[in-house]
Amino acid sequence: MKKSIILLTLVALVVLLAGCGGKKTSEELPDSTIKVNGDTPSWKNDKATAELDWYINFDWFAQTWGNDVSSKYITKDTGVSISYLGGSDDKLNTMMASGDLPDIITMDGNNPFVKDADKFAIPLDVLAKKYDPYFLDKAAKPETLKFFTRDDGHIYGYPNFSNTKSDYEKGGIYGNQAFLVRKDIYEQLGKPDMTTPEGFISALEAAQKLGTKDELGKTVIPIGVSPFTEENPEKNGVFNRTLADFIGVPMLTKDGKYYDRYTDADFQKWLKVFVDARQKGLADRDMITMTKDDKDARLTNGSYFAYFASDLNGEPDPLSVWGKEHPDKEYIAVNGPASTIGNKTVLPGTSIEGWTQTFITKNAKNPQKAMELVTYLVSEYGNNVMNFGREGETYTIKDGKPVLNPDLLEFKQTDPAGFEKKVGLTTHLWLQDSALLSRQMGISQFPKALQQPKKWTQDYVAPQFELASLDVYLSKESSRNKEKIDQNWAQTIAKILDAKSDSEVDQAMNEFIQYRKDNGYDKLVEERNNQIAANVKKLQ
Repeated sequence: MKKSIILLTLVALVVLLAGCGGKKTSEELPDSTIKVNGDTPSWKNDKATAELDWYINFDWFAQTWGNDVSSKYITKDTGVSISYLGGSDDKLNTMMASGDLPDIITMDGNNPFVKDADKFAIPLDVLAKKYDPYFLDKAAKPETLKFFTRDDGHIYGYPNFSNTKSDYEKGGIYGNQAFLVRKDIYEQLGKPDMTTPEGFISALEAAQKLGTKDELGKTVIPIGVSPFTEENPEKNGVFNRTLADFIGVPMLTKDGKYYDRYTDADFQKWLKVFVDARQKGLADRDMITMTKDDKDARLTNGSYFAYFASDLNGEPDPLSVWGKEHPDKEYIAVNGPASTIGNKTVLPGTSIEGWTQTFITKNAKNPQKAMELVTYLVSEYGNNVMNFGREGETYTIKDGKPVLNPDLLEFKQTDPAGFEKKVGLTTHLWLQDSALLSRQMGISQFPKALQQPKKWTQDYVAPQFELASLDVYLSKESSRNKEKIDQNWAQTIAKILDAKSDSEVDQAMNEFIQYRKDNGYDKLVEERNNQIAANVKKLQ
């Protein structure tokens, strides 16, 4: 998050004072225009139409409604047309402060405003009972509803990509992190073992000695990592959690409490391996300052031997372009850095809290149609329309599962950007059930360039439900301290990666530990442990 937490807190205070400008309470909701029941989604009986504004709090989202296959079918079914509004936290802050809210809002589930949803959103359970009980009875997942029910008994937002215990038991959950290598160089080197510090450095040195050129005629860089940018899910490349996940650093202590991963001895050992690689000129010199465009260009041109990815879902386009033009040199996932003390790699799958949350606001012009749309998109039928279109036109049913027409499937797997722009299926994903899609499509849901890496993650992915929404409900004091500590960690990891010796690494870590201590770290951990305990109780 680009803005300081201080500004956000001040704005949040304004929101509280202004009551978010909410114009509608649960008691003021108009009566339903149709007779409702829990066995039939209301959109099937309600033939009214509505035009709703839906704000997506991601400034990179630029999709429009009605120009693709999926949204046309959704409007035809529900009678709802959408005007998408996009923006970043600045715009969301302004909307909340002014009380000028759209009908529907989607934001990251970790956004601080989620905590104040009772001030700007109408409870979905209230809306559902009045307008569309099918949402509670049939469409939504019972485990997800239970998890998102707050102490006041209401459910304010519903997530996309919420994977429950039941979903994990059914299988088909994929991770989003991978250690990729260029297949041709990896095989030329004899498929070296890169799981140990010694093997890792040795392989990078061997790759450098080959002097392989990339598409631009430049010498291939032995290793790069995901960029240190705000738009990357992991803000400091792979050094917030991906490296720790690969080497199996625990998330919890043996008695179920929050574990301090940064000071873990094995994590510190591997940090120094990366420092060593940088000192020897084996790592991307622009690792810390590289933009997303820089990274995309390097992958598109095959400029890395190894690429440590914290966000596979963000890489389909550059990997697809490179792999399509150079099928013998494609990037493949292999075992990367591993524990030196025998811990197993544990990659996080999407948890029960999902990714985003979607709210129907107190300003909703037509709360009935908004609720019908939410129910539609959460239901299995709505998910099928979002992902496959319409049976008989864009897909057929085989062995009980929807299967995209062959030309559309080939388009989706080889040109994901073009598919999204021209066809749009899977684009309107703000209430998507990713586990359902996985059960329907399996590995075929991914572009061909991601299929081998995604399949590789399956052996290591595991749920981490106890840590769900870990920092969403922190006190204001701890939220401010977390922001300061995160900023200090970003500065610290940059200092560490540029260190000239192990002693400089140790000094930077010691300064970081002291900074945390001076800025409320103990209270932050205490509140995180309270959230972990609350999650465990909800999951029982």
